[in-house]
Amino acid sequence: MARTIEQVVAAAILEKATTEIEIGDKVYKIADPTTATLILVSELISTLPVVEKVPNEQKVYSVLHYAKDYKPLGDICAILILGAKGLTEEKEIIEEKRILGLFKRRTTRKVIVDKQAELSQLILDYVRPSVIFDCIVSRLQDMEIGSFFAITTSLSEANILKPTKEVVEP
Repeated sequence: MARTIEQVVAAAILEKATTEIEIGDKVYKIADPTTATLILVSELISTLPVVEKVPNEQKVYSVLHYAKDYKPLGDICAILILGAKGLTEEKEIIEEKRILGLFKRRTTRKVIVDKQAELSQLILDYVRPSVIFDCIVSRLQDMEIGSFFAITTSLSEANILKPTKEVVEP
């Protein structure tokens, strides 16, 4: 069944999951793309080192040299899977204590779980580099980058057209 444009927009705004990915023994629902997700991924990509073109015989040494700086790849993949809204989760933990061995006392406390850090570590520990590459590329293709680019370039052009001097009122 074809989805209407309103359904697609609503799913994107609410970051409804449309597909799933299994990492380790857990299945993660992949959220639809949002601008906030794209911005978070862009922030992490900007921290990665720039690697110049490397001759084929030097690729192994280059990978070994730069691998330590690419831990954010797990974070990038995790953000693309979870979406900007799904990075943390608030859980309520119920603790039960006994007073004098007779009386039960229950206390509840709220804990914020960093799902991004958990998933990032799982990705780095259990997922092959080729799968990470495929995941990042396929998710970035789904991110509607063309639309984001159109928005930013049109706003940049509007910014160029604005006056350079402000008029001060007496």
